[in-house]
Amino acid sequence: MSEKQPDASAHKPTAGPMPSLRMRVHRLLWSSIRVPLESEFRYTADEPLSVSVELHTQEGHAVAWLISRDLLYDGTQEPSGMGDVRLWPSVTDACPVVCMRLERRGMSVLLEMDLRQLKQWLLETFGLVHRGTETDQVDWDAVVAGLVEG
Repeated sequence: MSEKQPDASAHKPTAGPMPSLRMRVHRLLWSSIRVPLESEFRYTADEPLSVSVELHTQEGHAVAWLISRDLLYDGTQEPSGMGDVRLWPSVTDACPVVCMRLERRGMSVLLEMDLRQLKQWLLETFGLVHRGTETDQVDWDAVVAGLVEG
C-alpha cells in the first residue's frame, strides 16, 4: 500500500535553485554482479514536470534521461511506469532501494539506488514546486509557439 502523498499546502515554495542530487547507483548485470555508476539528478522550476538524470560510466561517458518527477516519486512507493521507464521499491541486503529499468531501441539497463536518499531529495523538490501545481509554472504560450514553429 502506498503511503500518503505529499500535501502541497504543507510546503512553502523555496527561493533559489534546487541543489542536484549526486549519488552512486548500481547497474545490475546479474543478481550477484553490480557495477557502480555515479549519477546526478537535477530539478528546476523551469522544467517543473521532469527530473534530468545523468549517469556517468566508468569509461567517462555520460548518458542523460529526462524522467517525470511524479514517476520517480511514485516509484519510491509502489511499482510505477510503463514503456521506457519503470520503477519499483525493493530491499537489497536489508536496505531499501529503488530499482529503475530504462529501455530504448530494444536495449535496457537495470539500476538500483538508495530509496531514502532519492525520496528525501524528491520531497525537497516539492518545496520548490508543489506537487500538483507543476503546470501552473509552464509558459503555455511558448509551448504552443514551439509546436507551431515545428
